[in-house]
Amino acid sequence: MQRQSVLHFASMSHPMDNELTNLLPPERQSALSREYLLRLSVVVAALITALTFAAALLLVPTYIFLGQSASAKATRLASIESVLSSSDEKMLSAQLAALASDAATLVELGNIPSASAILRTALAVPHQGITLSGLTYTPSEAKVPGTLAITGIATTRDALRTYQLAVQSASFAAAANLPVSAYAKDADITFTITVTLTP
Repeated sequence: MQRQSVLHFASMSHPMDNELTNLLPPERQSALSREYLLRLSVVVAALITALTFAAALLLVPTYIFLGQSASAKATRLASIESVLSSSDEKMLSAQLAALASDAATLVELGNIPSASAILRTALAVPHQGITLSGLTYTPSEAKVPGTLAITGIATTRDALRTYQLAVQSASFAAAANLPVSAYAKDADITFTITVTLTP
């Protein structure tokens, strides 16, 4: 009987060896859990802070290098822009001057009567008894008016005089000059009338 009770005690004490028994009250257990979580969170926060600080320290040289590089590039860009702006301004000024000169030339050309119109008007002047042999047009230059030299042969002095007066009264002529020596002959008179064109 005594032996049986010892065996029964031994069989009952064996399972308790494998189990841990927490003898703390539940309030103390929850306080320990909260304290454990708090310490764990503090450790994790400290690790994250340390890693962030280390990463920031490692990034400082890169930041300094990039800042210096950006500053150098900004200086270079400013110098290039100043050079380009000065050369562009000179080029633009030269182009504007050339365009202004071309525009002035075009305006002057637009104001000059065309040679073909002057020649047609000169040929339209009545020239009975006159045989025309040539027309020479000289355009105006600067402030010198243009001229038209009319050469030909007149059958008589009267025909030549009538033709000279008709040319002088034409709209394109400011003056029509004929040398007096042209009237020396009575017939078959070779002549050259120099017409000063109206501006």
